[in-house]
Amino acid sequence: MAKILFYISLFFLFQASLFGQNLFNKRYEKIIGDTNYFARVNGVIQTSDSDYVIAGTNTEGRRMSALKLNKYGDTLWSYVRDLGKPYICRFSAALETKDGHVVIAGDGTDTSTLYQNAVVVKLNKETGETIWFKQSGLPDTSLSYYGIKQASDNGIILCGRRAERDSQGLLRSDGYLVKRNSIGVIQWEHRFDLNTQDIVRSIEIASDGGFMLFGSTRNDVTGEESMYLIKTDSLGQLLWQNTYGGPFSDWGLAITKLQDGNFLLAGGTSLNSNDASASLLIKIDPEGNIIWQKKYLGEFNQQEFSGVKQLATGEIVVCGSTKGDADVSFFGILKVLNETDGSIIWEKQYQFYNMVNTDQYFYSMDLSDGGFILAGMARNLNPEGPGNSMWVVKTDCTGNDSIWDNIACPLPDTIAPPKPFNLYPNPTNGSVTVYYFIPQNAENQSISFYDATGKLVQKVDFIGEGQIQLNIDCSGFSNGVYQCVLVSDGEVLQQGKLVLIK
Repeated sequence: MAKILFYISLFFLFQASLFGQNLFNKRYEKIIGDTNYFARVNGVIQTSDSDYVIAGTNTEGRRMSALKLNKYGDTLWSYVRDLGKPYICRFSAALETKDGHVVIAGDGTDTSTLYQNAVVVKLNKETGETIWFKQSGLPDTSLSYYGIKQASDNGIILCGRRAERDSQGLLRSDGYLVKRNSIGVIQWEHRFDLNTQDIVRSIEIASDGGFMLFGSTRNDVTGEESMYLIKTDSLGQLLWQNTYGGPFSDWGLAITKLQDGNFLLAGGTSLNSNDASASLLIKIDPEGNIIWQKKYLGEFNQQEFSGVKQLATGEIVVCGSTKGDADVSFFGILKVLNETDGSIIWEKQYQFYNMVNTDQYFYSMDLSDGGFILAGMARNLNPEGPGNSMWVVKTDCTGNDSIWDNIACPLPDTIAPPKPFNLYPNPTNGSVTVYYFIPQNAENQSISFYDATGKLVQKVDFIGEGQIQLNIDCSGFSNGVYQCVLVSDGEVLQQGKLVLIK
């Protein structure tokens, strides 16, 4: 018995090196209130202290809500604000500022008039306390914020929607861009009017210091939507605008700037005049010309991309949601794509509840410790269930959200020692499955096991590339701790500890 306990203690000693990241899949119920409530995350970021800030709605009465989570997904602080009854409020986007605090933007809707006030708040990153709070609204006018960036002078750039009724009583919506200084005072603002219904949901800063604004516009004649892209100069003045899409509706949700100076536009596209839809990704040059575009069809023809990023290694990452069965259920999706043509490298789907009477969506994502942080809403449609919840999933670099699948991805922008293996089960009583990654065009690969004295016990030669899973029989090993080393073309790529207990 003492020997078994000894080996188990060794296992937990080595476990930190085997599992390099904290992974979780959690929902967050309402912060306050005891009655029905609505909850969802619209924006998520990883902060410089390796924690996370999520922004959305998470209370009875639909008050704007933000939570700071630690690396395990535990709540460190929560921030709740409303604009007074009868407002329904939400946060839509978050940003860590250069001075180490957090700015969060959104809006509140007056349920008596249906007009909206835009809101932006700066919070102390450590405590969640308010540094400053700004609310913008005009009589008979709606203002909303959806996207946020920091300007080079430490000011804040916000994009969204401004709407008001024309002389015929029609509510017209324009794309909206605002510059505030570091203490929240408006310095300039602009409206962009293409059709009667325009909205900007995402913003990027161009190489020339101007802004790329991305969203949707509705055609006044056909009623169909198109992706809507606006290019401005550094003061927000319109330079040009463009639309993208097919014969049916297309909507834009996220834009990101690529390492080569081009941009990716992400959203959804209607496949026909009914409800069928697909995800749509378009790569454009800085002048708005299409380089390539690609649709991604879900199994049940309802899918969209709501977030897009580029990895340091060049691959594209997108998140969103897709219909998971023939009835109503949706699940969150994550795809890693080839930057040159949008082809799928790998893809995964996620859920918190099972797929019976539930919907689960990702609305935002960020890159995190070599992996991904994904956030949205988990909705239980069972009348006896908990209803809607904020939903956050932290994965490793291959999309695993379970520690038993974690391959201990390297941290970005660092030169790391050989990466630890993912070995399962560990401890083992006779066989082990080794998960590892081999670069393309690699040759002369082997996995070797060494005992505590450094003696080679077993060597396995193999051929392959990419993500590989290898089952190895260790039944001939004696009880003990073994060093496991992966060598490819003479270079040690991965290593780890294996505990054998019979």
